[in-house]
Amino acid sequence: MTIHSHAMRDEDAVPTNIERPTPDMLKRAFSLFPSGVVIATTLDAEGDPHGFTASTFVPLSVDPPMVLMCLNRSARCFEAFMTSQRFAVSVLRPGHEEVAMRFATRGADKFKDVVFDRTGDGLPVIEGALATFECRTSGRHPGGDHVILTGVVEGLCFEDGGAAMVHFVRSFRELQV
Repeated sequence: MTIHSHAMRDEDAVPTNIERPTPDMLKRAFSLFPSGVVIATTLDAEGDPHGFTASTFVPLSVDPPMVLMCLNRSARCFEAFMTSQRFAVSVLRPGHEEVAMRFATRGADKFKDVVFDRTGDGLPVIEGALATFECRTSGRHPGGDHVILTGVVEGLCFEDGGAAMVHFVRSFRELQV
């Protein structure tokens, strides 16, 4: 094995273009990281559906099968996700832009006139999603102004072809699979 040596900067040197981040700078910089778009749903204790659009959804583990996603603490559905023991995640594809925006909009009637399928446990999932994960909540962890939700995947379905919807520079884009 060959190890290549590269000149290093002084440990005390700081690039001149690095600035202390403001919230606006962070949002702009975060938007430069392309991410998939999902809708997470759950049911509250009364059986009413709740959901949100997330661009932070990550496969966490294969053994056991786990995923994680992040939910803003100020979201209206926050309490439902904090108390529910199950959630579902629908991976969106092009054509789901309107439903993605609705589930990202505070105060929108998210479930009105949207066609849903149901998981075995009755969780609503987006019809025609590229992939769907049915999860048992396994953890809730503080993450600044968000909470990190982890779940054990207990059921899934997916399609091998088609296109995925991604979010990049504050717009929905299409990525061919």
